[in-house]
Amino acid sequence: MPTFAAIDIGSNSCRLKIAKVVAHQLRTLHEDREVTRLGASVFASGLVSPEAMAATLRALKRFQRAVQSHGVDQIRVVATSAMRDARNAAAFHAWVKAETGWNMEVISGLEEGRLIHRGIVSGEPGTGGKVLLIDLGGGSCEITLSEHKRIKETISVPLGAVRLTEEFLSVDPAPPEDLARMRRLIARELRRSHRRIQPGRVPLVIATSGTAAALAEACAAALANRASLRSRQSDLLVSPQADSRR
Repeated sequence: MPTFAAIDIGSNSCRLKIAKVVAHQLRTLHEDREVTRLGASVFASGLVSPEAMAATLRALKRFQRAVQSHGVDQIRVVATSAMRDARNAAAFHAWVKAETGWNMEVISGLEEGRLIHRGIVSGEPGTGGKVLLIDLGGGSCEITLSEHKRIKETISVPLGAVRLTEEFLSVDPAPPEDLARMRRLIARELRRSHRRIQPGRVPLVIATSGTAAALAEACAAALANRASLRSRQSDLLVSPQADSRR
């Protein structure tokens, strides 16, 4: 059975997945990920910095060793938002080709949304009905409305985590005026997305990407801390020591 490899050169990280077809399904053999923040210099200056290029090439060469060791039959290497915006994308493409022999394919936001949709509906249960997919990447955010496993509408908006950080959150804590400008941009882009997609009532929303996972973990931790605090406060109110101090 053939073995496939996919490499995603994103604005925040590079990812590798190697899989083999087993009983008409893909079985993952190997996964790897490296945070390179390729888009940080692009969103700040319009150019990929030499340092970001070098960091990404180191990750790709490690990926290449894994690809060779697994005897991959077919590989696809795609780049997304940072490479769409970078004025020196051609130079980076040539460097990748020279170092690895791979042809880096810069895909559009719509193609990015299509691939995300295909990956989710083929492997995630409960996606046969009406679903809203939100992929929060480093440079862009793809929002897709799916129904019966088919794309009804999709849009790519410039709301990636690295892009917003470089533009509005360059210092910590961020100035209130920068936060206000960021919120206005997000609200404007989401209104535009809503008019384009017109989702109506959606019973299921699925968010993907490392940023979405980090946000989910942060929310879960905040809720757990709040519940723990309430439990401690309740124990104090009913404890004998609390009664003796009244």
